[in-house]
Amino acid sequence: MAHILVVDDDQIIRKFLAEILRQDGHTIIEAENGQMGLEKIKTNPVDLIITDIFMPEMDGIDLLVAIMRTYPGSKIIAISGGYKAMDPQVTLGMAQLFGAVDIMTKPLHASVVIHKVGQALHSQPTGEQNKGGVP
Repeated sequence: MAHILVVDDDQIIRKFLAEILRQDGHTIIEAENGQMGLEKIKTNPVDLIITDIFMPEMDGIDLLVAIMRTYPGSKIIAISGGYKAMDPQVTLGMAQLFGAVDIMTKPLHASVVIHKVGQALHSQPTGEQNKGGVP
């Protein structure tokens, strides 16, 4: 199956995503912030990245922009539960403008995650063709 990078500062969310995706047959790499995620994809080719938006060090929007600059055509799913009074749809809409292939709002449900990951993996990459994943 696919190699997937899961980036989220919330360990419970990150482990939840990793577990359900492993059960679905995928290989998972985890990172707790955008900076760590960027470092991991430099040495670990991935087919899909799932990233939270609000994180310390480097947030999901900055991560998305950095990945799309370096690895055009990458497949990224952005997730968010919002931040303070900010509706998650606002930030997730921004993520789509910057190239995310799909979005999910928290709380996450296993069946929705599996469905959206399957769709993203079978979708055409955004931007230039990405042959062989990231990197």
